[in-house]
This record gives sequence, C-alpha cells and structure tokens, in this order.
Amino acid sequence: MKKILFLLPGAIALILSATPMVAVNAQTAPTAPTGERMQNKNRLNLTADQKAKMKAIRENTRTQIDGVLTTEQRTQLQSERGQGMKRGKGLRSARADISLRSLNLSNDQKARIKTIMEASRRDREAVLTPAQLEQMRQFQSQRRANRPAR
Repeated sequence: MKKILFLLPGAIALILSATPMVAVNAQTAPTAPTGERMQNKNRLNLTADQKAKMKAIRENTRTQIDGVLTTEQRTQLQSERGQGMKRGKGLRSARADISLRSLNLSNDQKARIKTIMEASRRDREAVLTPAQLEQMRQFQSQRRANRPAR
C-alpha cells in the first residue's frame, strides 16, 4: 500500500506534464497540405501580374478539359475532388492523368486533353521570365530525381 501511495504523486505529475504537450500539438497541427509544392509555392517570385495570368491559364485549362469530358465523367471527377483528393491531382500538372485514368477516357479524349495540357504548359512558360523558366526547370528535374521509380 505504501508503494502505491509513493508512486501516485509521480504518476499524477507525469499525466499533468504530458497534458499541455497534447494541447500544444493539437494547436500547431497543420490545416493545409504541406509538401514541397505547398512550402515553396512562390519560389519563382512571381509578380502579381504573373500570378493573375497563371490563374487565368489554369481556369481556362480546366474549362477546356471539362468540355472534353462527358457529363458522367465530370460528375465522377467532381465526386473524387469532393472526397478529399489532394490538391494537384485534379486537372493540373503532369500528374493530372492520375485521376483521369479512373474516368475511362476514349483515345480521342486522351489526345484532346494531351493537346490542351501541352498548350497550357506553353502558355504558362510564356508568362515566366527566362530566369524563372530556368529555375522552374531545375525544380522539376530535382523532383523527378527524388521521386520513387515506377
């Protein structure tokens, strides 16, 4: 009995000291996705005008691709986005085919989307200065080197 009474204050002190740490961790938990792309979102130092142009290009690309999809495919894609698909896996970037694979696209749709994506890439590159373009290509090659082999 004396041993239990002796250990009781130590157990209480341990519990009380751990409680603030749990609260601190809960408060500092990130609410947005963190990753290389999110942490370095503006490492190209885009101007406000460049950001606006890039946003317009993204929106135009999405609209064009939505025009290629059937109603059922658009519904399925919206449902996947709503179920918490990570940002960047929708209709953006070279990884766009990850979510598009599940849509059972026809060969014609694939070709049209590929053409749209290539035009979008050219448009985005045209917005960048030569220095920004070179820096972007360096970042891309670093990402390719760091990703696991398929």
